Amino acid sequence: VIMELTNMASLQSDFEPATKHFLLIGFLGMLVGSVVFAFYAMKKKENKMQESILFFIAIVSAFAYYYMWSGYGVTEKIDSAGKQRLVFFARYFDRFFSTPLLLYSISLVANAENGEILMLFGLDLLMVFSSFVGATQLHPLKWIWWTLGVVFFLLICFQVFTLYGKAREAGNASADGLKILVLMVLISWCVYPIVWVLGEEGLEAINVNAEVAFVVLADLVSKIGYGLYLIFAVLPSSEEEGEGGQEKTSLV
Repeated sequence: VIMELTNMASLQSDFEPATKHFLLIGFLGMLVGSVVFAFYAMKKKENKMQESILFFIAIVSAFAYYYMWSGYGVTEKIDSAGKQRLVFFARYFDRFFSTPLLLYSISLVANAENGEILMLFGLDLLMVFSSFVGATQLHPLKWIWWTLGVVFFLLICFQVFTLYGKAREAGNASADGLKILVLMVLISWCVYPIVWVLGEEGLEAINVNAEVAFVVLADLVSKIGYGLYLIFAVLPSSEEEGEGGQEKTSLV
């Protein structure tokens, strides 16, 4: 397996210019975001859990986008009609690490219990794995795996909204900000299964340029946009609550 990976040929020459540009935008956006989050993590002397999580989310995604931009994080699949399709497998490796961290960040804001966090982790990994396997399969098996991925995604949505409801009922000072964070992530994540169906993995109804563009936009909103809103709008209110009387919790 290691020899196969080291002998992989770059497929960058097969990309259209727009595809390379969108992947480069994804890489640069994630890289700049990781620098910003690292700065705020190192700036704080304590309670820097959220900033550290955001840094690792962004840097992992930056590596994945560079890997795809260079033409190595992508492979070709022969469909049932004998046509070659591009599969950006590095995006699934990225999600395997970054999406659980995103859900952990949300869980911290919501003061979720360990069991609730574990459930989110498990559902998320099953969702990513199902989507990845489906991307490597042919009709009709790929649709079975896609459906499984969507089911796990819907379960994640239910769990996250349950956490938000509990946080609001408990009088969490960050409840309003948590609502925005949840919507930013889940609405952005809705793009993934839709693009999966319309793109190279599914019906090939849209070209690779559009597929990559939509995924890059969703990633930047759900990771960098999420992180900036968390740092500048949500964390200050939770820190003020901690300084107001009670000792700070493990939110940040």
